[in-house]
Amino acid sequence: MPLTSDSSYLEKRVPHGPEFPHVVAAGVKTFRGSICLVCQDGTIVLPQTENPPSPVVAVVGLADRQLDATATAGLAPAVGGEPPLWPKKGCWALPFDTAPTWADYGKPAYAVDDAQVSLTETPSGGSARLPVGTIAGFDEAGNAFVLIA
Repeated sequence: MPLTSDSSYLEKRVPHGPEFPHVVAAGVKTFRGSICLVCQDGTIVLPQTENPPSPVVAVVGLADRQLDATATAGLAPAVGGEPPLWPKKGCWALPFDTAPTWADYGKPAYAVDDAQVSLTETPSGGSARLPVGTIAGFDEAGNAFVLIA
């Protein structure tokens, strides 16, 4: 189920790749913790975005904060344009549609929406999902951690 408010996930501190700023596409609202996809034009959309401004390229991380670029936002843009969003890379216990096990270690996790991942790349009757990262391990409570590098 897509996020309706900010969220935070358990995190394992790991070294990861560089992070870059992006503008949220018009009509999109992110929440802290939203899974973010980058389009060819560099804008950010969510996995459930129906009409991205350009083709979606890849998952780039989790939103660092809420940013509302919908027509109802009512926010004035920052000097020089819209404020950037900095999607964070790292290792988080993201919610799965079906709980993975150690047999799934190292397998890709795919974006269902901005709040959930799956081991299934292409659901029955659906279209292919983008990989978010790989299953990096489990904590003592059984939470599966996904590495977004």
